[in-house]
Amino acid sequence: MSGVSATGNKVVDETEVMIGVDGNEQLAATLSVPTGASASPRPAILLCQGLSGVRNAVLPELAEIFAGSGFVTLRFDYLGCGDSDGEPGWVDPVSRSRQAGLALAWLIDRKEVDPSRVGAYGHSYGGQTAISVAAHDPRAAAVVAVSGPGSGSDLLRASRPGWDWIAFRKELEAERAAVASGAKPRLVSVAELLPFSPAFMEKWSKLVRDGAGTSAMDSKPELPSYFLLTADRMLEAEPAADAGQLGGRPVLMINGADDDVVPVETVEPVYRAVPGPKRWIRVPGADHNTLDAGEGLRAAGEQAAAWFEEHLREQ
Repeated sequence: MSGVSATGNKVVDETEVMIGVDGNEQLAATLSVPTGASASPRPAILLCQGLSGVRNAVLPELAEIFAGSGFVTLRFDYLGCGDSDGEPGWVDPVSRSRQAGLALAWLIDRKEVDPSRVGAYGHSYGGQTAISVAAHDPRAAAVVAVSGPGSGSDLLRASRPGWDWIAFRKELEAERAAVASGAKPRLVSVAELLPFSPAFMEKWSKLVRDGAGTSAMDSKPELPSYFLLTADRMLEAEPAADAGQLGGRPVLMINGADDDVVPVETVEPVYRAVPGPKRWIRVPGADHNTLDAGEGLRAAGEQAAAWFEEHLREQ
């Protein structure tokens, strides 16, 4: 496989690989190496996907952007997503961080990669994953989070009025009791976990009609379903706590100023927690979908590539 630029020129050579994780399960992944790269090891970026958990939406274009700056990249499907092993229906940020950590270790061990010049990039829900991976592995020398969320409780609550948040918590309590008594976990639409706005859904529907997906959902026309109890796992996410463990590693955050899925005020605690050096770009007029596709995605990708070029330069 290979990536092709808008001009028709081949920019990356791609290899499909499988990466082992706990319990003999495997992650399906794609290693992208810039076309015509020299034999000497190159800087590399681990690409962490958002809620959809699949590597074939958003991330392929980012792999091409990074290849243009000379970066090797690795993107992967989380367990239960895409072509990876595992039970579908769960979104577990702690498990996703552990999976990404194993993918990072695999990437660093490649002969094509300079282990001293490796970064972590996370898109949307993957922003907190990239921060967590770097917090647990100092070999991730620089971080970029685009449209990354704040805490799990802030994310699940942001799009709900107060009365609906109370009702959702009661529904979750009832589901815990039912499962504890032997019932099977109940699948619900992603819209029950994260009630997307009409504006978000209109833009997402257009992307699907055009044959594209987003970081939240793949290019299928129907909304995905998740176990209701996955909300318990999502509530455990505290990216600000991980951000505080990054020491002096540079962090770039990019968020849409008008994002109604991840409102910027819910992300501010994460940025405050980063020790520095750091930069936070709030894109005027941009919502969540703006940075998922088209010019918004390309602009954010180019800003990310410039950040990694600056902070992963050869010593």
